[in-house]
Amino acid sequence: MNSFTTQLVYAFLGGLMPALIWLFFWLREDLHPEPKRLLTKAFAAGAVAIPFALLAEAVISCGLTYLFFTPPQTEHSSVGLTLLPLCASSKPPFHIVAIPVGALMLIAFAAAEEVIKYISAKQFVLKGKDFDEPVDAMIYLITVALGFAAFENFFFLLSAFANTFFDGIVVSNLRFLGATLLHAVSSGVVGYAVALSFYRQGERKRYVAAGLFFATMLHALFNVLVANKTTGAVGLFQALSMLILTSVFLIFAFDRVKKIKKAARFQQSYIPYNH
Repeated sequence: MNSFTTQLVYAFLGGLMPALIWLFFWLREDLHPEPKRLLTKAFAAGAVAIPFALLAEAVISCGLTYLFFTPPQTEHSSVGLTLLPLCASSKPPFHIVAIPVGALMLIAFAAAEEVIKYISAKQFVLKGKDFDEPVDAMIYLITVALGFAAFENFFFLLSAFANTFFDGIVVSNLRFLGATLLHAVSSGVVGYAVALSFYRQGERKRYVAAGLFFATMLHALFNVLVANKTTGAVGLFQALSMLILTSVFLIFAFDRVKKIKKAARFQQSYIPYNH
């Protein structure tokens, strides 16, 4: 194989393996495993969501660039994120407004990814007779998120392996502990919200909105901690600690969700026939 083909293979495997390892970990929480075809479909749904997330982030970046930055500032910006010079205005409407644009962009990116992952899950797997118990929501959302993370990892690792094999391995390990787990637990929070509303269809939108809000805050806070160069290793430690704590919360959330169906059956068994 030539060097570019080798980079593609390494990047593909380096992106896929961490996602599959986390998928195996979370699937152990499901007492009644979902059909492999549906898990594959959910994983693919995450990959399908990638171009939509990239498009949304490009629109967000362009919009914030237009509102706050002049062309020279896009070239020497301290935001620490990719700005789009072509979107800059010579007279940006909010140029004089002192707000943390970098943090705003990170929050907007996080919200876009969480919403798009949920929409993809809703369109591909949260419909039909196979979605028949509350715990399915958490399993499907996490699986979609890991499909999303796998292909997001691929693009990051492609440039890393282009440098050296060692760089690729380092980035792959960091994303295994960081971004890949982040996507799983943030979407797991949304899945928990959907699960809680399984028998409350009229309140589903409110539950989902709350889940997306908390998932976005988790995602954005992680991004801020990791992107903040002044905190360095401390920020990275805080970000990873936050993911571990959220993972522990989700393990308990799985236990609670498993009891929802049992409670619903118990209540139904005591409903008089004439009601």
